[in-house]
Amino acid sequence: MTAHPPNRLSTCRYHRWRTPIRLLAVLSFLAACHRGSGTGPAPTAGEISFQRLRLWHDRVRMARALGWDSTIDGSRIEAARDSLSRARQSFSADPAQTRTADPITQAMQQAWRTQLKPDVDGGVPEPGYGCPVEKQTAHPAWDSLRRLEAAVYQCYGAAANSIVVDGDTLNRLAILGLLSQTPDRLRRERLFRALEPVWRSVDGPADPSSAYRHIVALRRTGWSGGPSPIDLKGAPFGLGPAQVEGWLLEALGRFRSVTPDMLLEPWDWYYENGRATAALSQRLPTIDDLRRVNRAWYARLGADPERLRVYYNLAAGPGKDPVAYTDFAERNRWVDGRLVPGRPWVSASYLAGGFDNLTELLHETGHAIHIAGIRTRPAFVDWPDDDTFTEALADVAAAEAFEPSWQITFLGDSIPLARALRAKYAWTAMDMAWALFEIRIHREPGADPNAVWTAITTEYLRIRPHPEWSWWAMRGQLIDSPGYLVNYAIGAFITADIRHRIQQLKGPMMGADSTLYPWLVAELYQFGGERPSARVLEDFLGRRLSAMALLADLDRIGS
Repeated sequence: MTAHPPNRLSTCRYHRWRTPIRLLAVLSFLAACHRGSGTGPAPTAGEISFQRLRLWHDRVRMARALGWDSTIDGSRIEAARDSLSRARQSFSADPAQTRTADPITQAMQQAWRTQLKPDVDGGVPEPGYGCPVEKQTAHPAWDSLRRLEAAVYQCYGAAANSIVVDGDTLNRLAILGLLSQTPDRLRRERLFRALEPVWRSVDGPADPSSAYRHIVALRRTGWSGGPSPIDLKGAPFGLGPAQVEGWLLEALGRFRSVTPDMLLEPWDWYYENGRATAALSQRLPTIDDLRRVNRAWYARLGADPERLRVYYNLAAGPGKDPVAYTDFAERNRWVDGRLVPGRPWVSASYLAGGFDNLTELLHETGHAIHIAGIRTRPAFVDWPDDDTFTEALADVAAAEAFEPSWQITFLGDSIPLARALRAKYAWTAMDMAWALFEIRIHREPGADPNAVWTAITTEYLRIRPHPEWSWWAMRGQLIDSPGYLVNYAIGAFITADIRHRIQQLKGPMMGADSTLYPWLVAELYQFGGERPSARVLEDFLGRRLSAMALLADLDRIGS
């Protein structure tokens, strides 16, 4: 997608003529917040059929993911599958779907091909494949990238959800949380090294026969020597691969400059950068505490998750996806010109509370309020066209948790700003390190992943080298979503720029009230797949994306 050219009007003029239009959108949102109120687009007959298909597809997918025997509306799963089958037949038989000229039909056809047809519901490996942690180069499944990714992800999930340390069974998130709260250095080391089954599930014996190296090789073959999806991540925002890498290196260099000049073991790195928030974790001992603070913050902004009908499934459980995510349980839909609110769905695997889990929950709720605010016609009620933009939007409100004034208000305690920001950007820097890892390992697929990761983390994060370990293989996105970790890295720049613009236009976020969310709906959230993400961002900023807001925020650590 070609980046939208920068707006040539001055920022003040641009927002002055746009204000009446945006005010109407805010008023429309407020009118549409209640079930059965508001007016919307007049769907085509094809969109009505498409909307019904989406509704049953979302319900069945959620029930399957959670292992339920009924859907979120109470329908038995067998009846729901029958309804889904009839909706598919009705949509596919509609002669209007053969027309491809108009954008509405094209959007529905794209969703049908990639998400809604019966043959795209798979992705689960055949029983008996086994976890590819040993040499299995002759297995026929290794000839299929999709099947290999699914098999490795299944093994990763099993390993990440059941880790035994000192007699306790924990999961990956629990261990990472404990690393920042455990003063006993020897126990920290045991906790970290207990993650080895997780990374072995991805990299196996850490030699050329490993599953991940086969995945990278198959990807490069599939991309036929052309640009990878990773290289294209910055293109919508006018950033070429070299510029993306340059931004990452500049931000990592800034972070390194405010880091003590000494090498730390990885388990000590997590502790030193996470212990700043340990006192705050004591204010959040349980999952209920996470829910309470999460709701209080978003309600203050006018986005009460309960009012927006967000469904949370937060407790850890056997077989549950180890990666936190948000999706549609039901989408906002238009019936007789009136909005019927949908149900965003947040899934995570928490064993306890803690500040780290809170910031992740705030991020996932950021996704939920985003999709709850989509106000476009049925063909476009979907995630935006760009994952990087989507991930950035989820952190716009969540990032406030690292400001002392927010901590005092919602946790009753705070830590000094420099320590809070160092903790915040430690995890951002780690995401950037993973992004740089993906960029480099897919550029040179024959390289040793351990060596690539060791070089990055030693130079920029000051972590003691351990080239004998594949501890880079702790993120599930590496397995089946190439470039997804780049979303978080570029997204950090987008989030900082959006937050800077909000402060220019509305003042500090902590001073916001319940009018902020409807304003964000009108400015950023309402479009779904209707408009290119780059255009939405540039319209909001009044210019092209810049790295300056994030770099300036990093500089606050030193000042």
